[in-house]
Amino acid sequence: MTDTAQQPAGGQRLFARTAPYVPTLYQCYAAARLIAESVVGCEPPVTAVVGIANGGTRPATVIADYLKVPLHLIIARHNPTDELWQQATGDVTVTLPGGLPRQFDGTVLLVDDIAGSGATFTAVSRALLGTGAVLKTAALCRNAGCAEGPDRWVWDVDDWVVFPWEATHSGETRQLPVPKEVATR
Repeated sequence: MTDTAQQPAGGQRLFARTAPYVPTLYQCYAAARLIAESVVGCEPPVTAVVGIANGGTRPATVIADYLKVPLHLIIARHNPTDELWQQATGDVTVTLPGGLPRQFDGTVLLVDDIAGSGATFTAVSRALLGTGAVLKTAALCRNAGCAEGPDRWVWDVDDWVVFPWEATHSGETRQLPVPKEVATR
């Protein structure tokens, strides 16, 4: 099933346009592990992780493996290209795979690499309505302009982020600090 959702105005990504952040793979995996540790013992317990592909696939895999729960992937496309410093459009296309359970028990943790405006989490949450899941959201990064969500994140950012699983950036870059804790809202 494919669904296109548009988020109301309000969430606009903020960019300092200094230089994109480029976290290392180690930092991203450490941040994902911190998120996984932060949901241990939550009620209802996390019984599944849904990674928002493409960017959320790797952190979701780390989290699901740590929690020893099933991993599912949902495809959501927000940015029309991979160009830097794109503003959020609010137009998100969500594709639910055929193997996704029709019903979930407990908490389902939706995972993405970044929450830029909140539109992707909003669209995916809407697509999962009626599955019985208590939905919680987590991202490695939250842009300073993000209006909705996530429930958990590690880094607040004010510029574009180029993750290790994306095309490399040849210009000037900035590093993120070593991940030490999870922020919640």
